[in-house]
Amino acid sequence: MATQTPDKNLQMGDPRLVVRWARQYAKSRTISFLVQWVFIVTIVIVVGIAASLTNTAYRDHNMVLFTVSVATMFVTTLLLTWFSVSRWGGELVWRITQWLYGAEGYVAYTGEHGDKPMPWWITALGGGLVIYHLVGAILVSFNYLSFRYMQPYSALYMAPFLCIMIRYQQLGFWAWLWPLLYSLHAILYLSGAPLGFTGQWMLLNLIAPVFGYGLLAILVGHAYSRFALWKLKSVTRSALPDLPDIEVDDVSIGDGGEDV
Repeated sequence: MATQTPDKNLQMGDPRLVVRWARQYAKSRTISFLVQWVFIVTIVIVVGIAASLTNTAYRDHNMVLFTVSVATMFVTTLLLTWFSVSRWGGELVWRITQWLYGAEGYVAYTGEHGDKPMPWWITALGGGLVIYHLVGAILVSFNYLSFRYMQPYSALYMAPFLCIMIRYQQLGFWAWLWPLLYSLHAILYLSGAPLGFTGQWMLLNLIAPVFGYGLLAILVGHAYSRFALWKLKSVTRSALPDLPDIEVDDVSIGDGGEDV
């Protein structure tokens, strides 16, 4: 592992700057998160619409619509779970991500966990996130929970879960914007701030914060990756003196993913 050195002690031409900016670039490549965001948003919107229709059908005693809505809600929730944990879902995200990055090739920040599989308790927490929101949708459907409080209800689980995932994956500063803003939104909403939608747009009370703040964090990360890539190119184009080799074991880069 490269010894961490303060920025002020690193001058242009120092190969340790290559390591530093390669690491920053790898930790800020967010297009894979954007691809996942698109798939998950689509599925969750279907779940939200189904939950809203279930509530309407329950009030109107429309058993046909109620049955169809509940079935749709469960099927799409299972689809979301399968997409999140299946190898096929991961490979699809990988292929789309590589296509979007194009000529930039492959780079990944492995951190202290390397290529080890994700621990069972992280997977369990992810499954619990789905179940928690499904329970919330059911509570809304039967009028045990008002939909206007669904976002604060969601934040109770979502924000700590995101923090755990960010810490485990050792993502960049950009990732912390998501749980921070999502928690702040819940606090402000419960404090009476005019952040809610009404009428037929009420579903946006949950969808807009959870995915809006996620998208904002992803875009900030992508913008920072452009800056880190520019800095990396600036360093590598400068004349580098002959210095001892620096071992780096948390960044891999290139078409085949060879270690830097």
